[in-house]
Amino acid sequence: EKVVAKTEKPKEEVQPKPEAEVSESKSSRFYSPLVLSIAQSEQVSMSELESIKGSGLNGRVQKNDILSYIEERKKGKTEVKKEEAAQAPQKEVKAEVEEKKEPVKAPVSMGGNDQIIEMDRVRKIISDHMVMSKKVSAHVTSVVEADVTNLVLWRERIKDQFSARHGEKLTYMPVFTEAVARAISEFPLLNSSVEDYKIIIHKDVNIAIAVAKPDGNLVAPVIKNAEQKNLVGLTKNLNQLADAARKNKLSVEDYQGGTFTITNFGSFRNLIGTPIINQPQVAILATGSIEKKPAVMETPTGDAIVVRHKMFLSLSYDHRVIDGALGGAFLRRIADILEEFNIDREV
Repeated sequence: EKVVAKTEKPKEEVQPKPEAEVSESKSSRFYSPLVLSIAQSEQVSMSELESIKGSGLNGRVQKNDILSYIEERKKGKTEVKKEEAAQAPQKEVKAEVEEKKEPVKAPVSMGGNDQIIEMDRVRKIISDHMVMSKKVSAHVTSVVEADVTNLVLWRERIKDQFSARHGEKLTYMPVFTEAVARAISEFPLLNSSVEDYKIIIHKDVNIAIAVAKPDGNLVAPVIKNAEQKNLVGLTKNLNQLADAARKNKLSVEDYQGGTFTITNFGSFRNLIGTPIINQPQVAILATGSIEKKPAVMETPTGDAIVVRHKMFLSLSYDHRVIDGALGGAFLRRIADILEEFNIDREV
């Protein structure tokens, strides 16, 4: 009888992972998907991310923080070690961004006459930001119609006098901004941000205004402390930011700190839209075109059909924080402020 000796397979040695690798891939700081996406596209290593001073809650790195860092790096103001940029953390950043499965993309068919345009850096950031916002926030949009006849008649009467006195062109946007700031004082939850399961209500009302640049890209410079400015101050601030945007002269600080956004569809004669929330804010207001419409008005002798100036206001808000009753009441309050505009107001 043959005896077969059992031979054990030699155990494979488990090589411990170098501590440096672990410390770089597992950061104690939280980075949003947008920040990680920008870091990946701009080749910012995890070591560099760790060195960026964040302006968010508990030092969290915001979009504007990393964009400022990238601009400074391009100007040579920020020292980047070659060995840091060459290390593996770039893969780690990608891994964190791709934790969630991406939706299957439909194949794109291209013909011989099709033109392919490569997105520039700003367009890529806007693209990532919009997609991320739809994934992060539970978007809901409410719409109201506002009778702004008093406002239209007032502006028509005052605009030349305003320009002569203050040297500024008077548009409707400063009035919309003023109305939003007033409504926020009554509904402060609309001036908030979400951090995990925490709601941060901002005391300063910093209203971002969407502005189209000559290259077609959309930017949203911020009017800081809008609640503290009068109509003249808002007009000057708005015109200065809009002019700087069109001339590509906005600074990084001009984009920072927004707590609410207004976008004006009316400048393109659009009536209604469903805007995407500007993260990490929780709401965005879209103002439609002001149009003459027939309306029924009550008079002492009965109802009458009259011509009125009307517009639609669309509010997209984050249902994680803002319920329909609150969002609807806030939007209605903005409309009421505009409808009750004092036609005899002096500035």
